Amino acid sequence: MKFGISAWSIKNPIPISVLFFALLVAGLAGYAALPIKLFPDVSFPIVQVAVTLAGAAPSEVETQVTREIEGAVSNIANVDHVSSTVSLGLSATTVEFAVGADPQKATDEVRSAIDSVRATLPLGIEEPVVRRFDIDSLPVLTYAVSAPSMSDVELSRFIDDTVTRQVIGAKGVAKVARIGGVTREINVTLDPARVEALGLTAPQVNNALRGFSTDIGGGVAQVGGNQQTVRVLNAAQSVESLRQLVIPTGDGRTVRLADLAEVGSGGAERTDLALLDGVPVVGFQVMKTNSASDVAVERSTIAAVAKLAGQKSGILFTRIISSAENTRQSFQATVHTLIEGMFLAALVVLVFLRDWRATAIAAVAMPISLVPTFAVMSLLGFSLNMITLLALTLVIGILVDDAIVEIENIQKRIHAGETPFQAAFKGSDAIGLAVTATTLSIVVVFLPVSFLGGYVGQFFYEFGITVAVSVLSSLVVARMLTPLMCAYFLAPQSQIRAPKPFHGWYRQSLDWALDHRWISLSIGVATFVGSLFLAGLLSTGFAPPSDNGIVQISMEAAPGATLDDIQAATDRLTRELRKRKDVQTVFGTLATGATGASTVTVLLRADREVTTQAFQADIRPLLLSVPDVRLSFGPGGQGGSTLVQVLLSSEDGSALDQAAQSLALQMRSLPELANVHEVTPRPGIELVIRLKQAEAARLGVTPESVATIARVATIGDIDANSAKFNAGTERLTVRVRLDNAARGDLGAIGALRVPTSSGTTVPLSAVAEVGFQAGAARIERYDRERRAMVEAELVGVSLGQAMSRIKDLPVLKSLPPGVRNPAYGQSESQLELFNSFALALAAGIGMIYAVLVLLFRSFFKPLTILTALPLSLAGAFLGLLVGGAELGLPAMIGLLMLMGLAAKNSILLVEFAIEAERDGVSQHEALVMACRERARPIVMTTFAMAAGMLPTALGIGEGSEFRVPMALAVIGGLISSTLLSLVLVPVVYEFVEDAELWLTPKLRRLITHNHVEPEPGLDRPSS
Repeated sequence: MKFGISAWSIKNPIPISVLFFALLVAGLAGYAALPIKLFPDVSFPIVQVAVTLAGAAPSEVETQVTREIEGAVSNIANVDHVSSTVSLGLSATTVEFAVGADPQKATDEVRSAIDSVRATLPLGIEEPVVRRFDIDSLPVLTYAVSAPSMSDVELSRFIDDTVTRQVIGAKGVAKVARIGGVTREINVTLDPARVEALGLTAPQVNNALRGFSTDIGGGVAQVGGNQQTVRVLNAAQSVESLRQLVIPTGDGRTVRLADLAEVGSGGAERTDLALLDGVPVVGFQVMKTNSASDVAVERSTIAAVAKLAGQKSGILFTRIISSAENTRQSFQATVHTLIEGMFLAALVVLVFLRDWRATAIAAVAMPISLVPTFAVMSLLGFSLNMITLLALTLVIGILVDDAIVEIENIQKRIHAGETPFQAAFKGSDAIGLAVTATTLSIVVVFLPVSFLGGYVGQFFYEFGITVAVSVLSSLVVARMLTPLMCAYFLAPQSQIRAPKPFHGWYRQSLDWALDHRWISLSIGVATFVGSLFLAGLLSTGFAPPSDNGIVQISMEAAPGATLDDIQAATDRLTRELRKRKDVQTVFGTLATGATGASTVTVLLRADREVTTQAFQADIRPLLLSVPDVRLSFGPGGQGGSTLVQVLLSSEDGSALDQAAQSLALQMRSLPELANVHEVTPRPGIELVIRLKQAEAARLGVTPESVATIARVATIGDIDANSAKFNAGTERLTVRVRLDNAARGDLGAIGALRVPTSSGTTVPLSAVAEVGFQAGAARIERYDRERRAMVEAELVGVSLGQAMSRIKDLPVLKSLPPGVRNPAYGQSESQLELFNSFALALAAGIGMIYAVLVLLFRSFFKPLTILTALPLSLAGAFLGLLVGGAELGLPAMIGLLMLMGLAAKNSILLVEFAIEAERDGVSQHEALVMACRERARPIVMTTFAMAAGMLPTALGIGEGSEFRVPMALAVIGGLISSTLLSLVLVPVVYEFVEDAELWLTPKLRRLITHNHVEPEPGLDRPSS
């Protein structure tokens, strides 16, 4: 099959030159416009619902709020999972929809479902917050700010106002969030004795402040023929005027606020804290817009902060974490890898062809094939991220593949005496079918990756498209530009070179294989079976851990621990960490109650002597030595994790707890695991107020009124029910509550006045008993059941190996009735990964066969080509085993690439043999000729591709942990498939053709027998 494209290009050099010049310009413009990001633009249909019920115990929040919300959202179509975390006063529910659902529609449906049950939720809740999860909402930069001359309140206000206003104006910045610090409030601290003497309650004082200290619009009046706005003014203008505010006591008397409370401007009660190397600071995080470049946002933010630091003396800004720094370093490392790969591939061409002109043509073909890809990426809205950069790294060797085959074939004709013009004119189109078939095989292998299901598929849409576009671009270069350059740039041969005789070890091996076909076929089958045994020796995982120098330590304090307790433990941990020479900075974010988890982030030096994972293993004993807190490693930035998580769920809380305890106990016996612990916190102590039913009923005291009095007296009312105070540009909340001493005194709590139905008040102790009992500190739920999580660190094994050992534990083989063990976290992602890639692999192989059937116009010959695919697995698995890599996401990508590359060698052999047989050559001689003529381009392209991926396999540069397994699989598979296909493919060709010659006549007779000709004259019109 001759297309004539190359011949037309040689005859028309000017249009071709203009075309590729335009493609280069478009590609460079697209490259300049592409944003640099950590992740591709993905849209996860995940919606989060947060409901605050101030002061409520987790068990009450679960019953009154969480179950209602879960019931409402579970009835929405396409919901996959519903998980909830219930803590003191907060219900946080995450709704995961099936991949492919419209995120905005999902958010609207969840919001409607919450509105439908709003009336059944407690009256005291704050307005439910419904928002869509966005991966771009993760912080790009984290800063710590310290100012010795400022108080925490002043520094927090400085960040909220000045810093936020300055940074939010930077290009690409979407949000600035403060870490730690305190919000300014007006504190009204009640005197319990005075309040009791006056017969008042904390809610009465709060409501009086809200009702009296306010400015309200009063409509519109017309006086003197003019229209005026009516305003009722009674808001306090200063803290002193607020102290002098007169409020009613309920019995016809009044009292000044200063007579029953201390009033002052200060900070809200601290619930979180930020520490930099043990010193309290206030931090802030910077989030970017969806379309913005991580690197550009980092650059603009740093400039804005530097400008602010120059304007404000005495304030120190310290950059803690920048995810954009890892993104930028990974991008730079990938660019270097691409350049090194191109150089090595060109060097291979020079070694084989020994012609600097031919080498120059091959070297030019690589960037010209690559650059137009950027134009298509920009047009499709892609970015330069870890996925697309991985795709570009993967195809660097392939970009020169087609050009090498063209150049080698043309040069061979020049050596035979043809002029470069004649050789390029005839030789390029002579090999055009083979080049087209090899390229299309790679394209159809990777296109299914763009349409993988699940969350993995969200990331790899851009991957498959980028590979396909790059490879197609290389085909256009090979079929149009490379022949043109060969025709006009290669030098004619002054002396005709006679073809070298085909003998040696390769010819002997080929002859032996063809003479012993069944033994050769058995060797091929044994190689494939052996590769399956090699696969069984490989560890499996999802993604390798990243050596990014970030170690994140999760901290869980004992139930009821105060912020001071957590800070003391953090200070001890920080002191020990700072003694280690590889530690640069320790940054802690501490929190109590429902405000969030406490974490300590350790930043290692760039010139550290150990990897991040080795450092984690080294400090593991330290984590176990810090008292009063439970410390464990977190994910620590992008990349894989060194943690394994096992989830149990059940509606039976006691059975779930017993199963989780048994699981944790048995997991501790496994040497592959360390620091095994239950993630769900231990029960804490609750202060319980139990009404005396008879007395409460007689006096008309309701549980709701008691709960309101207790809540306002201890933590203050919610913001929506609190008075407000205007302080210049700020609108401050007026927080009414008892002082710290009274809140810690059971007698003071029992003396709180409670209103009765007759309008009087009685002490709380008269209608209720106050005591203690055990209660859950946090409740976690999964798919409308309670869940328990057991977590452990991996010790020298992969996630797949650890999960295999855990699954064999007796407790998981015989779980109590009603207790389930659903797939969760990375184990669920790993299962989804293997299933998705298995489907993609099957689809890719099927599409390769379909393309080859169309190109070769035969159903049998493509079967010969497909036999090379399993031959590549032995080298791939051996490469992973020798390199110590696991069979995970990167390795699966490499195996997918191998399916296209392994088919390439077979296509070159089979295409030549078919053409030779059509010219009248015998089958055996056609195979020998094919091996003689195509062995050199096959070996050349294999070495070029392996050389192009060698820098990746060596693990050079930031983010190399993810790319190394892929390169090892590709290089190993290329070597094995090349060595075996050069000998075994001719053997399979003979088997397939013999089967075709035997089967075709029988099929032809069957078709002829079933085709009945109409009788003569039957279809003639009547006269």
